[in-house]
Amino acid sequence: MAEGSGEKQHGPTERRLQQAAERGDVARSADLPKAAVVVIVTMLALGAAAGIGARLQGDVAAWLAAAGTARPQAAAGWSLTMGAQIGPLLVLIAGVAVVASVFSGGWVFSLGLLRPDLSKLMPAHGLGQLFSKSGTSETFKALLKFIVIGGVGTQMIVAREPALAALAASPHPSAGPVVALCLQVIMAICAVITVLAAGDMGLQYWLHRQKLRMSDNEMREEMKDSAGNPEVRGRQRMLARKLARARQMQKIPEASVIVVNPTHYAVAIRYRRGVDRAPLLLAKGVGLLAAEIVSRGRGLGIPVVEAPPLARAVYRHVEPGEPVPVALYRATAEVLAYVWKMQRWRAQGGQRPVPPKAREEEIEVPRGR
Repeated sequence: MAEGSGEKQHGPTERRLQQAAERGDVARSADLPKAAVVVIVTMLALGAAAGIGARLQGDVAAWLAAAGTARPQAAAGWSLTMGAQIGPLLVLIAGVAVVASVFSGGWVFSLGLLRPDLSKLMPAHGLGQLFSKSGTSETFKALLKFIVIGGVGTQMIVAREPALAALAASPHPSAGPVVALCLQVIMAICAVITVLAAGDMGLQYWLHRQKLRMSDNEMREEMKDSAGNPEVRGRQRMLARKLARARQMQKIPEASVIVVNPTHYAVAIRYRRGVDRAPLLLAKGVGLLAAEIVSRGRGLGIPVVEAPPLARAVYRHVEPGEPVPVALYRATAEVLAYVWKMQRWRAQGGQRPVPPKAREEEIEVPRGR
């Protein structure tokens, strides 16, 4: 396939799925809430709803008997009574529908779905929806449900033909056998509806993923957006360097010595006897930053010692705020000892101390530092 092809061959990323959810575009099955309501109503018909039906039957019979003699205001009481009887059942059914809908596609609140879209009124949009992949799947589902549910219902009725014939021949059939036969057929249909709803849930998930698939160009654009604009990243890196440089400059007054290359590298090291467990790197720099560290240190009266191998090793293997590694203890101790000897020589006189002359091969830094 040629580079930059518009073929959508990549699955949707998490960011694309999140953006779709913010627009209200989620994989939601319309059959699952319907199946849940049918199953719940059937279960209630087998249990508590039978008692509700008996009470309503008695109430309605009493209301009809008093319809010609009762006062008109009694109708309001009848309505409240009926509402109190069937209200909890209706609330339960509505709750089941909402829970099933949330289960199939999650809780999504998007104001974009409330915005009017006049393009949906155009005939071209309707035809496009009709002949789209989702429209074709909905048509196929409707036909499949008609065939399967109708076939199962027909099979259940045919299988119970002798019992139905016996009820038809009876002059006064009782309600129990009739209700039992009806519930058997309804329960079989409920089982089929549940299976179809589960299949529809998987189908909607697959269609939703297929609709959000991405091309090579879309993948590159998303990666670019996620990583950020190169110019913005450059400014962020520059700002980070400035902040790090400012933090290093603030630490220089604490330094015990500044070790230089002498012109290319500069590292500011602190060691306070009884306070620091090991020498600590406060600041480091190369080029102009090294010159600034040296200038700042000299202005503060901090000793500047030339030890090129140590300066290069510390610069390469230690970050500001980290202790000097054990492999550099000896070279660092020689520099610190020279600084203390110089301070004593300036105060007491005597023979001038000799600067340390560590060779490159004497400094070994462990790998990984």
